[in-house]
Amino acid sequence: MRPRGGHRHCLTFVAFAVALLVAALVAAAASAATPTPSPASPSAAPLPGSGAALFAQNCSGCHGARGEGGYGPPLAADAFPSLVAGMVARGGAMPGAGNLAMPPFRRQFSDAQIAAVASYVATSIADPAARAGNVNEGGDLYRLYCSGCHSATSRGGALSQGPNAPVLADFPAAMSIAATLYGPGNMPLFAPSVFDVRQQASVALYVQVLERPPSPGGNGLGWLGPVSEGFAALGGLLILLALTVWLAWGKSRQAPLLDPTGAHAGSHDTALSTGDASGD
Repeated sequence: MRPRGGHRHCLTFVAFAVALLVAALVAAAASAATPTPSPASPSAAPLPGSGAALFAQNCSGCHGARGEGGYGPPLAADAFPSLVAGMVARGGAMPGAGNLAMPPFRRQFSDAQIAAVASYVATSIADPAARAGNVNEGGDLYRLYCSGCHSATSRGGALSQGPNAPVLADFPAAMSIAATLYGPGNMPLFAPSVFDVRQQASVALYVQVLERPPSPGGNGLGWLGPVSEGFAALGGLLILLALTVWLAWGKSRQAPLLDPTGAHAGSHDTALSTGDASGD
């Protein structure tokens, strides 16, 4: 028979080996469950000079870390880099909105940095639904809700009360989004009750087109609109008509008179003078 002590030692060794194996398996599982930080992770700090870093340093104080708004307006509808770039470069103060103003960054940022911020806001901050905005829809909305005060060409207009509606070309097109949110001066609020983020973006895109409208040719006369340009054309026509009448009147006064027989009056007088001379 085998001694009992040897059997006991064998069982102890097996138990110890199994415990070591289980501990190794638990450690390996815990290591696999812990994710390795990735440089591309959203929680990672933005790279210096990137659009995210520039936004965090210069824009988030007013617009919020995620563009939710604060002192400045929310950026949910700023889904197009061209709109954002114009606002970043030019800045501006909204008439009738108190102290609401944004400084221009064109001297602080290079063109590449402005493009980086604009791309970051449009792709990572704005509501994805706003990216469906388009100029055609913006034109319909502008003519229906905005042209009555700002005119069909966005050159402003007189109001019955308060200051005149401003010329929209004097401001970045993206400021029209903020105007729909705040309703400065006599302007009513349009967002979000009337315009959703897609419609806000559409109106801003159309206002951007009105800043430099496509020309079919000829002189645009400052893009004052069809009525003003029609009056200018009428004025030119009246001037041409007056010039024509003046030229015709001058020629009629210089033309020789005709006697009833069709001969020139001057020739008839000459013939009479000749006959009198021969009779003498």
